[in-house]
Amino acid sequence: MHTAQQPHSRPGQHPAQDPATGTAHGTPAARPAHQHDPRVSWTSGADTLAATAPVLRQRRDGILPAVAAALSIRGETLTCTGSRGDQPPAHHPLVQDFLDTLTTDHRARHTGRCPEAALLSRYLTATEAARADKRAARRPTRNGGSGKAGKNTRAPKPPKPLTLSEAKRALKHAKLTARRIREDGDPLHGTYAPPCRSCTALLAHFGVRPVDPAQESAS
Repeated sequence: MHTAQQPHSRPGQHPAQDPATGTAHGTPAARPAHQHDPRVSWTSGADTLAATAPVLRQRRDGILPAVAAALSIRGETLTCTGSRGDQPPAHHPLVQDFLDTLTTDHRARHTGRCPEAALLSRYLTATEAARADKRAARRPTRNGGSGKAGKNTRAPKPPKPLTLSEAKRALKHAKLTARRIREDGDPLHGTYAPPCRSCTALLAHFGVRPVDPAQESAS
């Protein structure tokens, strides 16, 4: 018993097509390209973008996101933000020496650019300068008076560098907290930013206590 066979097409001749589907006989119909593409449904609605993307009402600030920190010690508060310049900031020698000796497991790409390192450097530099001013004021002059009363003709000497023990003594009871700075409407804006692994080691080295304001108020 012979079965019906499909007619073979000759070389150069296109196979017969189904007028309803436009496909060749025996060929499954091609599925629409978007049938199983999940990306299509993401923007299928007319108001999808308006419903999910925030409306840009003002120019974006190029310095954001950022982290701002505050160092509190003996009634004085210093504040600053992290560095994002092309060149890393110049730190106090004691701070830079410690950062240079950090091992790989305590380093990050932004090591040395955090506000924690900048604040410690500023405070230690100011402490050295204040100590130098006090010594210059007590230095005797040619007319026998002090540095303030008489005219001191000697060239001012550079501040004597702090030793590590002196730096730790100057930073005794110091506290530092940091917060995230984000754009208006960002839920992370103003939240506590814990120190990175480099700054965690740096603060512990100098005896500075990182403070989470939420936990501080709760306790």
